[in-house]
Amino acid sequence: MLINFRFKNCRSFYDEANLSMQATSDTTKSEINTFFVNEKAMPKGDNELLKSAVVFGSNASGKSNILKAFAYMLNVIGFSSSQYPVVASNEFFAFRTGTDIEDSLYEVEIIQNGIYYKYGFELQKGVVVHEWLYKREERLIKVFERKNDKLEIMGVGSQAINLIKIPNVTLFLSIGNNYNLDINRYLSDVMNWFMRVMIVFENSANSLEFYTLENDKYKEQALEILKKADIGISNFEVIKDKIANVKNPQDVINLNRQMQINPSFITGQLKRENETLYQIDMRTDFDIYDENDNVVGKKQVMLYKETGFNSEGTVRLLCYLGWILSVLDHGGIIFIDEIDSKLHFLVADYIIGLFNSIEHNPHNAQLICTAHNVMLMDEGLRRDQIYFTSKDSFGKSSLVSLADYNGVRKDELFSKRYLAGFYASLPDLDRKM
Repeated sequence: MLINFRFKNCRSFYDEANLSMQATSDTTKSEINTFFVNEKAMPKGDNELLKSAVVFGSNASGKSNILKAFAYMLNVIGFSSSQYPVVASNEFFAFRTGTDIEDSLYEVEIIQNGIYYKYGFELQKGVVVHEWLYKREERLIKVFERKNDKLEIMGVGSQAINLIKIPNVTLFLSIGNNYNLDINRYLSDVMNWFMRVMIVFENSANSLEFYTLENDKYKEQALEILKKADIGISNFEVIKDKIANVKNPQDVINLNRQMQINPSFITGQLKRENETLYQIDMRTDFDIYDENDNVVGKKQVMLYKETGFNSEGTVRLLCYLGWILSVLDHGGIIFIDEIDSKLHFLVADYIIGLFNSIEHNPHNAQLICTAHNVMLMDEGLRRDQIYFTSKDSFGKSSLVSLADYNGVRKDELFSKRYLAGFYASLPDLDRKM
């Protein structure tokens, strides 16, 4: 469960920003839009969390950069111990001189296995200058802290710590389990939490294989949603074709030759399993009717290979639903960029509503997404679930919750006041240049 995500000096965000999933004292829709966590992890009164949050803002205001900041944090945790220079790929604030030598901050507060954790790190000039982990089981305790080359570890003496060497481009969290330490369970908790987070951008939403899992349970659930959305698809089947053995030089040569001759040769999603490279597509079925409106056959269309038949919104929905249904089934956190892009308002609203639900979200999965359609503000969201991004004339983005504004009634049309410029700066398209 995510409580807070803080970051600064990252992409279009120079000042510290905080995306909080901690509920305010607002009681609106609390029975379905929020949930409570163990009081040992968070004190009573602070232990109510949100199931979803939606970030609105104009183009280039910084919405997607929130997700990209989290994706960067996830990548550093997963790969800083490898040979890839992921720490150095930090994108500091681009529109002011000297920000490359200022600290960039990434920090989360989470709950994993009933324990509260606060983990974060600061980077400067492409190296780790500060890293910390705290836990709370009734009280807050420092698990470890690292400042440059100085390391403190709970229950470990200085003599033993001197034997631990951490490269300045590597997080201790990423390699701590290599040592036989009493804190390893806490390091594993935090690592496992991050590894379960899903981040979905339009060009990375490769989820078709989800529909083959859990005895096709997600496929059946997706078909129900497609029927409700009146998409027209009566059935579908995931098709997985082997296209190369990556250890076979001739296979690789043939694949490269085919792609040079026909750049559109790869029409589906690619996946490598051990030495085999697969192309994954989906066959979608549509009913064919006679003059009496009786079903007399099926029209079968490949989702990628026969591009153009299914709408872009249908393709996007089919790519996203696998991720969404999986996280709802098992719990966890999913970030989705532009959840309403190419989708009808009612479909996007329905997806958000799946998370703000007891029936469909029994494990309190959390959704954080960005959106443009302001009508979503007025349908089923509390004030603390609505965020706005703005960018000032110096290129600095800011992130503000609707709950931070005074005098906002819970029953008013938030979209109307947003479009009037009350909550965030909007493009002035009538301005004379």
